Amino acid sequence: MKPFLPLLLSAALLLSLTACAGSAAPAAEAPAVDASAPALTEAPAEAPVETATPESTQAPIQESVGSQENSNNLIVYFSRYGNTEYPDNVDATTSASIVVDGNGQYGTTEYVASLIQQAVGGDVHRIETVTPYTADFDELREVNHEEMQQDFLPELEESNLDISAYDTVFIGYPVWATGVPQAVISFLHEYDLSTKTVIPFCTHDGYGAGNSYQEIAAASHAAASPDGIAIEAKDVLDAQETVSDWLTAIGMLTSKERTETAIHITIGDITLYGVLYDTALAEEIEGYFPLTISMVEYAGREYYGGVDFYPVNLEGGQRNFENGDITYCDAHHNMAVFFAQTDDPTLSVDVIPIGRITSDLSVFDGLDSREDITFSLAQ
Repeated sequence: MKPFLPLLLSAALLLSLTACAGSAAPAAEAPAVDASAPALTEAPAEAPVETATPESTQAPIQESVGSQENSNNLIVYFSRYGNTEYPDNVDATTSASIVVDGNGQYGTTEYVASLIQQAVGGDVHRIETVTPYTADFDELREVNHEEMQQDFLPELEESNLDISAYDTVFIGYPVWATGVPQAVISFLHEYDLSTKTVIPFCTHDGYGAGNSYQEIAAASHAAASPDGIAIEAKDVLDAQETVSDWLTAIGMLTSKERTETAIHITIGDITLYGVLYDTALAEEIEGYFPLTISMVEYAGREYYGGVDFYPVNLEGGQRNFENGDITYCDAHHNMAVFFAQTDDPTLSVDVIPIGRITSDLSVFDGLDSREDITFSLAQ
């Protein structure tokens, strides 16, 4: 048996390798219905009911948290998540009503709120009702119908929110019965938004925004109401670029043109074309070109490998990728080339894009599991 010992040790070592991105969080491949977004149309009785997240793993978004550069922005959202009493033994990890990424578990509307905050800055405020909603889906559907028919406005928890401090207010919600949950209408009646820019965003289970945008505009009496965005629950984890494009389109983000430097990516006899971005980190890493890295294929989506230098310009980390991205990962001290989206596109640690491959990425399908990849400036 002794001759086999080195082979066994080698196999164990290979199994222990982990890509910079790591494996996606459990259940990321099946986010399905929003914890904050039951369709509440005539859904079948077996429609999944959201589950609660144990208090120890509650998402970090809290009322009036996250003052960032643009503190005149306020992102308000309502969800079942945080407004429903669930049994203590609910298995949150298997619920089809929440999304899971490397940081924890979130309601889908909450997750979109965090993407907006990351993009434009500002504070986040969760709408909370005094009386929690039922955890039973069918009962909740009836409660929602009754509230809408009676134009009932649920009482909200007291808050120290000072609406006068904000110029722009995002209003987020799940679409219930093609409209806005009455708790959101309560918020709009409680606060004077007549001098504000009010921007709706919503999550849904395939039915779209319904008439919710019109309801928000009418109830808020906003001075301006730019176009909203509706994101299907199953797409929330991959929505960062969608949200950024929307924010750019409505003038909340400035589209920045990058000055790019042409590079070559050489793998054996294959030469690919690409660009380096005009960023401090990319310029820093360019100083090591030509740079050859022994890279390992991982998860059918990337090649990654360690580097022997330690960059200092580490701004701009993110936990998703576009096909062709060339990235640096500070947590695992390596670089990666992403060539294929997968069913698990969510990364467990931050990566920083420094450039991208512009050639056909299908060549990666025929490569070996380990390749020496050289990055160099185009001549």
